[in-house]
Amino acid sequence: MVATLMGKRIIGCTTTGAAKFAQDIRGAKPDVLLVEEAGEILESHVLTAMGESTSQMILIGDHKQLRPKVNNYKLTVEKGDGFELNRSLFERLVLRGFPHETLTAQHRMRPEISAFIRKLTYPDLTDAAKTQGRDDIRGIQNNFVFVDHTHPEDNDPRIADRGDGASSSSKQNTYEVEMVWKIVRYLAQQGYGTDKLVVLTPYLGQLSKLRDVLKRDNDPVLNDLDSHDLIRAGLMSAADNTSKRRIKLATIDNYQGEESDIVIASLTRSNESNDIGFMNSPERLNVLISRARNGFILIGNSQTFVNARRGKELWGKFFELVKQGGYLYEGFPIKCERHPYQKVLIKSASEFELFVPMVDAQRYGEKFKISQCHSYSHCL
Repeated sequence: MVATLMGKRIIGCTTTGAAKFAQDIRGAKPDVLLVEEAGEILESHVLTAMGESTSQMILIGDHKQLRPKVNNYKLTVEKGDGFELNRSLFERLVLRGFPHETLTAQHRMRPEISAFIRKLTYPDLTDAAKTQGRDDIRGIQNNFVFVDHTHPEDNDPRIADRGDGASSSSKQNTYEVEMVWKIVRYLAQQGYGTDKLVVLTPYLGQLSKLRDVLKRDNDPVLNDLDSHDLIRAGLMSAADNTSKRRIKLATIDNYQGEESDIVIASLTRSNESNDIGFMNSPERLNVLISRARNGFILIGNSQTFVNARRGKELWGKFFELVKQGGYLYEGFPIKCERHPYQKVLIKSASEFELFVPMVDAQRYGEKFKISQCHSYSHCL
């Protein structure tokens, strides 16, 4: 293998591969180590990828997004006991003032969305020309929407989220699951295929519940990391398969680096004790609100987050921006595309049946589904 590697200009591998084939790679004597997504990689993994011939190391990443994953919360930066096992080499160097370059132009998000991370995280962020002048999301009153509610969460004792402190269970919220399901249906009526959508949530318990409900209409597709966690917890089978339309579901942590035209997110937490768990992390909020290209629909209990025992300053700033933009609603704000003056706030899943009756696409055909009014029964 060494002879083969020596004949190549570039050797590409994961950090696991670099450790597994360390002897062969070092035998090829590469002199430059390039680490992509360096903010997500443990410092020890970067160091073990180096060899005696390494003369230059280039780290590319973002220390303001999620840190490397570790299984023991007591060893993390967030615990505050000084171990900081999940602080990457990239983050440590940046925080110590090591010379670095920062890219400022973003090419993903429409300005309404990028405004949030510009004011919360990246003050020098600029919007590339391609982010301007995009079409509004059809059938919704705003391209950024926060659906506010007070319906309580509950526990899923079958599984625990490893990053959520010492919690022995995960969280779920039935109201938010049902609303997400009906919103996905509604967007389909507006002509948006499931390939344009992703559903995100912080919690594995909520992810499992979303998957069970969305299976009524779609084939929920999980990435390998989320699938592994749910299979390990016994909440899904490795043989699960369906021929329905595929829709992506993911936890926030495992969707870092991904993007979608429209993001629908369930914050899940809603309780009188104002406990938001690991959602007090500014890195996790940053990842959440920077995944959408054109539309972002977020469902949660604003009071739980604004009054959080930990993280209230962060979420207070976020909701102040939401209110300033006019994006806070006590329901899902729909409008009729053909009669835009007709608007309704849908406050429960059952109200979708009243205001947005499902069109039988098999009977009437795709052309009818897209061309006619769907926002109100009298429009149909």
